[in-house]
Amino acid sequence: MPLMDYVEEGSGPPVLFVPGSFSTYAAWRPMQKWLAPGYRMIGTSLCGYGATAETRRRDDFGMRHELRIIEHAARRAGEPVHLVGHSFGGTVALAAALANSVEVASLSLFEANPLALLARPPRRNIHQEVLELSREFSAAVDAGEADAAAMIIDFWGRPGTFAAMPEAVRDYCRKTAATNAIDWLTDFGFDAAVEDYRRLDIPVLLVRGELANPAMVAMTDVLARALPNARRAVVDGAGHFLIATHAQKCAALLAQFLARVALPEPAMQG
Repeated sequence: MPLMDYVEEGSGPPVLFVPGSFSTYAAWRPMQKWLAPGYRMIGTSLCGYGATAETRRRDDFGMRHELRIIEHAARRAGEPVHLVGHSFGGTVALAAALANSVEVASLSLFEANPLALLARPPRRNIHQEVLELSREFSAAVDAGEADAAAMIIDFWGRPGTFAAMPEAVRDYCRKTAATNAIDWLTDFGFDAAVEDYRRLDIPVLLVRGELANPAMVAMTDVLARALPNARRAVVDGAGHFLIATHAQKCAALLAQFLARVALPEPAMQG
């Protein structure tokens, strides 16, 4: 197994946190601090982020690269895991559950973005717009544009989101922009269909921000209709980066969900 991030703390049912693009396992810390003891919290980072090696190339970007990370972390957990994913990490979590290569007890998805769900009418225009954006971004990265990452951050967030981020965060986004370009290839190449999700009969929490962009709203709606055991939630006033900006609200939703599927009682710090 290539080098990968793996951190663990606490005891109880294992909850594996999967961050999105431009992120490491540390992205979940704002939420985790609001979760009371009773969880075995496991964190990792996806390909090319943190200490996790980038094993993909632009001609070899299949989801199997990301699934190896989830499978390795789940094997270390030693029992069925509750997968929690944000953005692209939510898509990877969905892929892991569909692949059935690890035992997934539940899924909690915060603005997951399986883009293939937009490829059919009546959402095809949105799919094409997002595809064109990803290509423009990739070209900007190849051209060496210093702030190419702003295109993606502001797309999922709102105009000005990148500029408002701390300089250290912006710098990390700049350094990992080429990795994010491959994330887009991986996501667009993950072609699970509505029919596949209809067979995924495990508890799922679907969360999006009130201010989610049209692509995210559409993907969440499709997932909510397709997944047979899904609960939906919308976080008031939140956008794509809700696990940081609205960490306490997101932690409350996660704790309440896990209390139903994993723990005997809700676990929120008072």
